[in-house]
Amino acid sequence: MESPPFIPHCDEQRFTACEYDRWLSRNTLSARWVRFWFSPRRILWLNTPISTLPRAAGISSSDRILDVGCGYGGVLLYLRRILGGVPGAASGWEGLDNSSLMVQRAREEIGQRGLEKDIRITEGIATKLPYGDGAFDVILSGYMVKHLSDDRLRDMIREVKRVMKPGGRFCVWEAIPSRFGFMNVWNLKLLRVGVSVIHMRTAKEIRVLLEEEGFVIRQPFGHGLYYFYPPLPRAGFIAVRPSS
Repeated sequence: MESPPFIPHCDEQRFTACEYDRWLSRNTLSARWVRFWFSPRRILWLNTPISTLPRAAGISSSDRILDVGCGYGGVLLYLRRILGGVPGAASGWEGLDNSSLMVQRAREEIGQRGLEKDIRITEGIATKLPYGDGAFDVILSGYMVKHLSDDRLRDMIREVKRVMKPGGRFCVWEAIPSRFGFMNVWNLKLLRVGVSVIHMRTAKEIRVLLEEEGFVIRQPFGHGLYYFYPPLPRAGFIAVRPSS
């Protein structure tokens, strides 16, 4: 089946989700490989620095948390496990993804652990978050912003700011370009497996976009060593919505 024609603006998110769903549903070697690595059981391989995230961002089980582009729900499940608490203590945690297959798989993973009351997964787009103003203390987004053009990423950041409480923390991390041209060629091939549109940005470019929308950078995040494919550089930030 051929890919649908690309449609600009927020439809670029639907386009990418359609590509992911078509690709991940296949029985090809590349699709099986990605399904294997997307599993919550391998979350620290793909997102190694999240082991430091609760301390770095001051996250507790009582915080309301949203993961934008949650995939299989691995980050939320990891935080739920290490933060502990009684069942129901994490009520109000949310995951959002634009891929129907990702949403289905995330709900299955959460259901297998009996955490349906703790974590809810919703299908939707990052530039139109289906939540009320000031609903969350912490918002996460890992490996998602490369799928958005600059204009759509600005829209997403504005939406994140809208649904975040004053003083809330936005934790974002993403793959960034390598200093070595030959590695960029290989890394882009890796990132484009299954999808056709990738927007690579430097850490400085991500920081500028956050600051332009009024976020205050608290500290870098996600710049360290990753267990999975170390040659691919990553970077991100913990940014705060000012109280005033």
